[in-house]
Amino acid sequence: MKNLALIISILITALALQACGSSSKKTTEPTTTTGPTTPVTPEAIHHIQPENVAEYIDTFKRQFDALELQIDGVNYDISFVDIDQDDNLIFAKYDKGFLFFGFDFEENDPVAFIRVVESELEDINEALADANNYFFGKDISVSQDDNENAIYEGSISHPEKGDFPIRMTINESLIEGGTSTVEVSGTQALINGDLGSLTYVQISDLINDHPEVDTLLLQEISGSVNDAINMHTGRLVRNAMLTTMVEATSDINSGGVDLYAAGFRRVYTEGAKLGVHSWCCTDGKPANELGRDHEGHGAQLTFFREMLGNELGPEFYYFTIEAAPHNTVHVMTKAELDKYLLP
Repeated sequence: MKNLALIISILITALALQACGSSSKKTTEPTTTTGPTTPVTPEAIHHIQPENVAEYIDTFKRQFDALELQIDGVNYDISFVDIDQDDNLIFAKYDKGFLFFGFDFEENDPVAFIRVVESELEDINEALADANNYFFGKDISVSQDDNENAIYEGSISHPEKGDFPIRMTINESLIEGGTSTVEVSGTQALINGDLGSLTYVQISDLINDHPEVDTLLLQEISGSVNDAINMHTGRLVRNAMLTTMVEATSDINSGGVDLYAAGFRRVYTEGAKLGVHSWCCTDGKPANELGRDHEGHGAQLTFFREMLGNELGPEFYYFTIEAAPHNTVHVMTKAELDKYLLP
């Protein structure tokens, strides 16, 4: 679990960026632009070297497959929802509701605490508000295996329903994977959620399994929990010559805008919200405080040169990190969109 705290620190920024969805129903003619991949003149810099991406994704898949939640002998899928660093808690969703469990973010160690909330409600805050649905952890033990999995075992108890054995296995893929969904609809694929390693797998499978899809419709994306792999996801999109599109009600932020920039063609519909900001942090400083010559910008500059060109790419990148601090968001104006993403 040595990498989980790093993933979590990246995630905190992404989770803060969920802007309000647009309620506009105005229909306008979309604006389109075409952006072929531009050769990079300066030396290319990557957080994950291109030749190592396949191995990286294979490792993620193995870790993702190891995620496990078993209650009373029944296996359930588990997916990440949120974290609370102050109380050292990770929140997750499973087939019958939600659960939250302890994790010491400073020490990178699991904490012997787990609570399950059985609910049909989709909103976690509403589900947590009803204490009658709580199953309380009893005699929870925690351990870590040689594959960096954290294992929680014990039982959960409900005052009326009784006690049930529980076993859960987690690792960094729970958070690193993101929460993205990809839904095929005709020649479009609808993209929602937080982008991460899972998104790379989904887009790769989409390209291989659905040749009829030529457009990614980006709808609600709060950001990326793993910028290193998100840039390679963008390269998948560009190399497949896929169009990226936002509709009037789209609300995409941070890494979602990076994915939009990767489109071979980009289609914008009036009313869509595209939010940008600085990222945090390297050497204890957010990107906008590093200075433009800092090596920490290298991977992003490489990416945007590839997507937008040797001049416009860096211009757009520096615009994004200077437009808003890492803990807030700047919604791009139409003039800014026309200048950087729809030239």
